Amino acid sequence: MTITNRYILLSILFPLIGINTSSAQEPEKAIKKEAKFHVVLDYHYNFGLASKEKWWDNGERTGGHSLHLTALYDITPKIAAGIGIGADRYTHPNFNTFPIYGTFRYSPITKIPKGYLYTNLGYGCFANEAISPGWVWDLGIGYTKMFRKHFGLNFQIGYNLKEFADIPSYEYNADTGNTTYSGKIKDLRHSLSLGIGMVF
Repeated sequence: MTITNRYILLSILFPLIGINTSSAQEPEKAIKKEAKFHVVLDYHYNFGLASKEKWWDNGERTGGHSLHLTALYDITPKIAAGIGIGADRYTHPNFNTFPIYGTFRYSPITKIPKGYLYTNLGYGCFANEAISPGWVWDLGIGYTKMFRKHFGLNFQIGYNLKEFADIPSYEYNADTGNTTYSGKIKDLRHSLSLGIGMVF
């Protein structure tokens, strides 16, 4: 093969090699960009709105702190689901709960793909004198801002409904000065929940 023929052959092969290389890299980039599994660590503050039971009013507003760890999987670009566990502290009066919950997200607006509607449903599975069992339900909107493949920030605002079950109840007799145990009651608290977290 002459030198001229070699140059002609190389001039044909190099573009083809370049095309094959770039086409092989495109799916790899897409895979790296579209991570389907995430772990989310969220903190929420719950502004108490109302409760079923009328507790003694000492002038302090009801509130609460929640720390949740969620494993989330993107089923489709618009739908995600997962499970999580939380540690919640509600105040005035004080209740501690450790819920296990399922979560569901839906992104209805194509132009805002990282904006979503969410709902959580779970139950506080541990119960003793310091921990209250009971159902928990959340409904709201959120937005995720990803800075890297496995790091971003998550923002949420929503409604939180929490049941506090098996609360010991006592009655005080002013005439005798005695306090007697009257059984267990349940309370429901409605809250406005504001959250921020990290996505991994």
